[in-house]
Amino acid sequence: MTNGATLRELINGLPEAFAAAPRPARIDACPCCTTRAEIDLLLRTPRERLGPDELMHYATSALNTVGSPADLRYFAPRILQLVLTGELTVPDLEVVGIKLAQAGWRDWPEAPYLRRLLDALWSDVLGNADEWWDAEAVVCALAGADPDIGHRLAEWAHLATPTAVERLHEFVMTGGGKPRNAFWDKQGTPYRTFVDWLRGPDLRLAVEAAVLRTDDPVQLEQLSTVHDILTTFA
Repeated sequence: MTNGATLRELINGLPEAFAAAPRPARIDACPCCTTRAEIDLLLRTPRERLGPDELMHYATSALNTVGSPADLRYFAPRILQLVLTGELTVPDLEVVGIKLAQAGWRDWPEAPYLRRLLDALWSDVLGNADEWWDAEAVVCALAGADPDIGHRLAEWAHLATPTAVERLHEFVMTGGGKPRNAFWDKQGTPYRTFVDWLRGPDLRLAVEAAVLRTDDPVQLEQLSTVHDILTTFA
């Protein structure tokens, strides 16, 4: 698979990328929270045949009341497939990002592939208007997985596509240009990076530059609205 693979191709390639992740022989769990039958189902069912019903509880509770980093590595590709295709809506993508970080995904052999997947996800957010992505939710999820989000925000600030403009407009219109996602750690560096980006001059200058290079009336109206809201932070 090439470095230019699409998000869909990377999602489909997750099972192959994680082929070396060992299947767990057991999964430890709090007996008050997870039944033996639930664990047995996870252990006996081939990973790629596990669906939302089978994985929802595990994915939500992993590393809290069930499982370990080792078995999360095994189930991660299937969880990511289901979450990124919208088939698994609980847990939220933000929770999955946090759990991947807790499991130490950056030390996994599959880390380079996951980085490509996360990069492709962000590119899809900024370029694919047909997908359901909430830009702030994805930023928050990416921050949960990897706190270095400066390059993500810089890419957004390029406003290189109508979708990137529309997603920024949607964000500032629904939240007044302020982070509102419940999964932000407001004491964390990523949250402060996001707030500083929103309130700093670079984004306003990027919006002004985008105004000068477009003659599309819809984008011009969106950019004007965004600029008006951002200037209230100056």
